[in-house]
Amino acid sequence: MLVIDTDPGLDDAHALAMALVPSPACPRFPVAAVCTVAGNVGIDTVTGNARWLLGAFGGAAAETPVHRGAAGPIAGPGAHAAEIHGADGLGGLARWAVPDVPERDTPAALALIEAARRHPGEITLVALGPLTNIALALRLEPRLPELLDRVVVMGGAIHGRGNLTLNAEFNIGADPAAADLVFATFPRLTLVSWETTLAHAFSPAEFKGFFAGDGPAAGVLRRIVENRFVTDPGYARRSAYVRADPLAMAVALDPAVVKRTEHHRVRVGYGPGGLDHGLTVVDWRDTETDRPPVEIVLEADRDRLLALLQLA
Repeated sequence: MLVIDTDPGLDDAHALAMALVPSPACPRFPVAAVCTVAGNVGIDTVTGNARWLLGAFGGAAAETPVHRGAAGPIAGPGAHAAEIHGADGLGGLARWAVPDVPERDTPAALALIEAARRHPGEITLVALGPLTNIALALRLEPRLPELLDRVVVMGGAIHGRGNLTLNAEFNIGADPAAADLVFATFPRLTLVSWETTLAHAFSPAEFKGFFAGDGPAAGVLRRIVENRFVTDPGYARRSAYVRADPLAMAVALDPAVVKRTEHHRVRVGYGPGGLDHGLTVVDWRDTETDRPPVEIVLEADRDRLLALLQLA
């Protein structure tokens, strides 16, 4: 069973479809909740995006509860990526009318806690945005690491190749205090980094093939991509495409897709305006002992990955 914490987001939309819509490669997992967090764009927008996307996917996706989460980081300045995802988070998509999934009253952090208490040892938490909601839930329920089966995080620049700053990856840099708390606390955490995402790029034909299916979810993603090709001609001319959040979702849905990992403790730097703000620091020499090691994904099975990213 999954809880998905997300800030939709172009590639978040793909990841949500992978989890919520059955495909030949992966039957649908039960999803206890979709939680939203400010990240790619603001909290009102990402929450609206989640509600619309699930409604547009239809079927069981339209019955999945959506919970609004944190509107900003625990401390310090936030970050947004409207220049990548568009002011609406979905690349300026001309949306069609669908019944939006209703927003539930319970805040995201509490919804995560409630799901973990209802299903102890059964929940895989998939974190596709800043880790604010998870840190807040942890402060409210210190037993959360024991209640969850697994945590999969998309984030971090394990070799300092940042996409938010010179050396900080966006999801971690958007709330480094929350990220450091999460890395310090959860004993069964799998990290899919930005560099690992870059190492698993896809050709234009492979990328377009992910959305070639006949189902509603493939149709939604196809229109999102086609719209982005029109509004960002440079994107249409790329020789390779990366899928950060879908890669993390593939790892969550099928742990066997992972071919190579290393286990090391991870810290996150915090210092607004400084080079260490949002810096993901991996203890490659294993000198630290005060926090659990993180499973860092380095390589995935490409054929299996291609199948998992394919929408029906």
